Amino acid sequence: MASHPLVGVGLRAPHFEALLASPQSVDFVEVHAENHFAEGGLSRALLERVAGVLPLSLHGTGAGLASKVPIPMAHLRRLRALVEWAQPTWVSDHVAQTWFVHHGQLRHAGDLLPVAFDRAALRHLVDNTCRVQDHLGRQILIENLAQYVVFAQSDMTELEFLVRACEQSGCGLLVDLNNLHVNALNAGEGDAEASVRRWLDACPAHLVKELHLAGSTPNPGGLVIDDHAQPVSEPVWALHRHACQRFPQAVTLIEWDEQLPPWSRLVQEADRARAHTRALA
Repeated sequence: MASHPLVGVGLRAPHFEALLASPQSVDFVEVHAENHFAEGGLSRALLERVAGVLPLSLHGTGAGLASKVPIPMAHLRRLRALVEWAQPTWVSDHVAQTWFVHHGQLRHAGDLLPVAFDRAALRHLVDNTCRVQDHLGRQILIENLAQYVVFAQSDMTELEFLVRACEQSGCGLLVDLNNLHVNALNAGEGDAEASVRRWLDACPAHLVKELHLAGSTPNPGGLVIDDHAQPVSEPVWALHRHACQRFPQAVTLIEWDEQLPPWSRLVQEADRARAHTRALA
């Protein structure tokens, strides 16, 4: 029997018991790494049960790989302890700024702040990515961001920026299809889907290890917000079919973080993604 790329879901606390009752519903699960930094306790106990039945992905939201300052050693130590304990199949984080120095004190922004696509930001991203990989002793994946601003100092495209970061650090690429689509819509692209297809076609296939799918919400002010509070949109499903052809070895993850649906509804999204992976020529 031919094997197909795995399809998983982002696992949130209300779904833990439903997953454990039917782990065969999905191929793997992703959890946010920082939610499980504490050693012991209920979160670790639940994660141990999940890791016993399914492959695990640790997805960070706090490393700030593109921050202008080095990722603090305290954060790296906690991440390494979790990785060594959980033995995840994948580890990833975002191409974003989170750490900064304010009045001489290291601070965390508590959000994924965007970056300019220039040489200075590339250097910070590569340095921090290498710092994480060296500390963990393994490759990580970096994820493209939903960016709501455009920086005048950018001197390369987002794709050029990401490819150079992967080549210089040895990391892999996690392509968030919804983020690409949201960015194209907010940039006023006449055909956002076609714009993202061109991005995907230009992306070196060997770099892409994982695809993310999620829903977004139009804002009354005009922006489309990547809030993970809706089903995956039809344009993003079409992009997923295309991406499965372009990156046939990449696993797929469904993210749904706000206005959580019943577990059965989340599994329906995973089943639809699985149908795309199994339709590969």
